[in-house]
Amino acid sequence: MPNSKKSIFGKIINALRTLRSHSKQPLRVEFVLSDYCNLNCKGCTHYSPLAPKEFAPLAVMQDAMRRISSLRGEPIQELYLIGGEPLLYPELPEAMAMMRSHFPAATLKLFTNGIALPRMTDEFWNACRQADIVVAITRYPIKVDYDSIEKLCRDKGVRYEVFGDRSAKDSFFRFGLDPEKKQNPRMSHFKCYNRGCVSVVGNKVYPCSISACVGHLNAACGTEFTHEKGDYIPLDQLTHVDQIRRLRDRPVPFCGYCINPPDTTTYGPSRREATEWVNR
Repeated sequence: MPNSKKSIFGKIINALRTLRSHSKQPLRVEFVLSDYCNLNCKGCTHYSPLAPKEFAPLAVMQDAMRRISSLRGEPIQELYLIGGEPLLYPELPEAMAMMRSHFPAATLKLFTNGIALPRMTDEFWNACRQADIVVAITRYPIKVDYDSIEKLCRDKGVRYEVFGDRSAKDSFFRFGLDPEKKQNPRMSHFKCYNRGCVSVVGNKVYPCSISACVGHLNAACGTEFTHEKGDYIPLDQLTHVDQIRRLRDRPVPFCGYCINPPDTTTYGPSRREATEWVNR
C-alpha cells in the first residue's frame, strides 16, 4: 500500500478511536449559578466580564436539579456548581445542600478561583462538609497565595483539588467565534476543547458554556450569535439521560460558529471588547 494511502487510513483509524473515546467519557453536568465574577479575564468562556451581577434563583436551580435527577437511565455521576464565581452566590450553602439531596451518590464539585475562600463563613464550610462537596480550585497568574488557600481547605476539613493550574501567563486559550458561521460543525465539535462541559442555564441544557452564555456577548457588544433547533434541550423535554449524552457527543448548529482548535494567549484583563471573542 502506498505511503499516502497508509497515512489516510491511519488518520481515519485515529479519528474513529478518538470519537469512541469521547463517547465513553463519563457524563457530567454543570449548574451555572451566575456568570458574574470577581475576576476580569479576557476571553472568558462564560463572558463574565460582560455579565451583569445576576444570580440564578434558587427555585429555578431546584427545579433543574429535580428534573435531571429524575431522568431515566444511568445516573449522572459528576455534577458541578460553577460560575462566573460561585462563591459570590448569596444562597450557596442552600444550593450545595439542595444538590446533594437530589444526587445523593454522585461526586459533587464547586468550581472556584479561590479568591473569596478566606472570607467564607462557617455556614459555608459546614455546608461543604455536610454535603461532601469537593472544592475545585483553579489557579490563576495573579497575586493570590494559593498554597495558603489549599491549607485553609485542609484545616476546615473540606475536600479540595486543584482543577487547573493556569499560573503560567501563556496557559490560556482564546476561543474565537466566526460571526458568519462558516465553520464545519463536525470538525469544530471533533476538535472542541470544551467538550463535556454540559451547562444548565435557566430551563435549558446546552452542550457547552460558550453556547449557553453567548447572550452576554450579544447584549454587550451588539453581536448576533443565535441558537437554532437542536442547540439546546428545554428541561421539560428531557426524559432520559441519553438525551444529554447525545447533546454532548454530536455537533449542534452552534458549532458552526466555533473556530477550533483555539489560539494560545497570554493572560490579562478584559477590555470588554468583542475582538476578545469574535474573529472579524
